[in-house]
Amino acid sequence: MRAHILVLLPLAGCAFASFYGNSPAYTVPLDESQVQEAVEAAVSIRDAPNNVDYRCGPKIGKCPIDTCCSSAGFCGTSKAHCRSPDCKIDYGHCDAHKSPYGPPTTDIMRPHIGQVPYGPKEIRSCSIPGTVALTFDDGPTRYTGDLLDLLDRYGAKATFFITGINNGKGQIDDFSLPWASLIERMQSSGHQIASHTWSHEDLSKITPSQRREQLEKNEAALRNIIGSFPTYMRPPYSSCSPDTDCGNEMGKLGYHIVLYDIDTDDYKNDSPDLIQRSKDIFDHQVYAGDPHIKSWLVIAHDAHEQTVHNLTEHMLKTMKRLGYRGITVGDCLRDPRPLWYRKDTRMPTHKQKPKKTASADPNKPISFDGSCGSNYTCMGSSFGYCCGSTHSCGNTTTHCGTGCQKDAGYCAVEAPSNGDAWDPTVHTKGKKSEADSNSRTIGTAAAISLFLALIVAMWM
Repeated sequence: MRAHILVLLPLAGCAFASFYGNSPAYTVPLDESQVQEAVEAAVSIRDAPNNVDYRCGPKIGKCPIDTCCSSAGFCGTSKAHCRSPDCKIDYGHCDAHKSPYGPPTTDIMRPHIGQVPYGPKEIRSCSIPGTVALTFDDGPTRYTGDLLDLLDRYGAKATFFITGINNGKGQIDDFSLPWASLIERMQSSGHQIASHTWSHEDLSKITPSQRREQLEKNEAALRNIIGSFPTYMRPPYSSCSPDTDCGNEMGKLGYHIVLYDIDTDDYKNDSPDLIQRSKDIFDHQVYAGDPHIKSWLVIAHDAHEQTVHNLTEHMLKTMKRLGYRGITVGDCLRDPRPLWYRKDTRMPTHKQKPKKTASADPNKPISFDGSCGSNYTCMGSSFGYCCGSTHSCGNTTTHCGTGCQKDAGYCAVEAPSNGDAWDPTVHTKGKKSEADSNSRTIGTAAAISLFLALIVAMWM
C-alpha cells in the first residue's frame, strides 16, 4: 500500500505545483524533507485509530483523545497535525493546549498606570519625531540571534512581540531549547519584550475564555524567563474585533494594543527575488516624511529569513541616512520603562540551564570560554547552545545551521522542523496579513495540508 502512494506522488506534486502556479507572489516551494513529512503524516493519518473517515472539524466532530485536528481537517498525531496555530483547537489536542511551567498569572493586579492608552484603544503611531519603532512578531526563531547581532551593530533598539509555542518550535520556557536565552538577551540588550499570545490564534475567532488563556499562558512563560510579563501586546493577524469585545478584554487584562503605520508585508516576500517589494514599501513611506516632525511604527517578522538577513539592514541604513533613530515602542510613546512590565517573582523550580541531549556527548564538559568541539560541549553554556563550524558556541544560524557540530550541542536539524522553527531547509510559511485581518493568503502550512489531503484521498 505504501508503494502505491509513492507511485502516485508525482501526480500529487503536479497538483501542488498547479495550485501554487496561480499565485506567484505567494509561491513557497516544498523541498524533499517536507514531501517526506507529508507522506509520513499521511501514513499516520491512515493508520491512526480515529473516527471512521479520519476527519474532524465543523459539522464533522472532534478527534479521539490525544489526537490533533490538522488545518485540513484530518485527525493524527504528527507535528504537522498538532502545531499551532494551524491545528484546530476546538476539535482535538493541539500545541496550544500545552501550558507553561509554574503558577498562573490570574491573580496578578493589572492597574492602568501612565499616559499610554490601554485597550480597547489601538496604538498605530509613535509620538517622538525622528524615531522609528521597528517591531518583530512571531519569534523567537532560528533567525532571532542574527537579528539581535544586527541591531547591536547599528546601535538600534526594537520591540519583539513574542509568541509562546507557535509553528512547532516548542514552548519558550523550555530551557532545553534556545528560546529563553534569546529572550533574556533581548532584555539585557535594552530591547522591549511584548506579547503576541501563546499560540498565535485569531483572537476574533475564539471565545473570551480562550482569549484570556492565550494571554495568560504567554504571561506565565515570559515570567518564567525574565521574572515579569509585558503590558504591551499585538493581536495575531492584527485581529481583535470590537464585535467580540476583544479590545475591552485586552484592556481588562491591562494591555496596550499595538498596531503600526507601516506594514512591510515581509511575510509575503520571503525570497531574494521578492524582498525588494518590502524594501520599497518601507522606503515609500519614510522618504515621504520629514524626520523633524514624523515618526514611524513598523511591523516585520523575525520568523522570516529575508526579513532578518536582508530587509532589516536595509531599513536600518535608510533610517540612518534620513536621520531617524531606532527605538522601542515604549520609548517612542514616552512610556517609562518600569511600566512596560508587571512583576511576578514566582519563578518555577524547573528553571535551569539545559542538560546535554542524547546527540551531544554526555562525557564532555560544558564550555567555559565559548570554545567547543572534541573537548567541550555548548549544551549548558552561557555562550549559546550550538557549536558552529568555527568551534565556537552561539545561538545564531551561523552556529546552528550548516557545519554545526551535533556531538557538541544543538544543531538546527535536531530541533523542531515545522514552520518557522529550526529546519534550515524549510521555507517560510505564508499566513494571514497582520495588516489585513479580513483576508488570508495560503502558504506552506496550508499547502502541505492540501498535499496531505490529496495523498490520503489517493490512498483511499
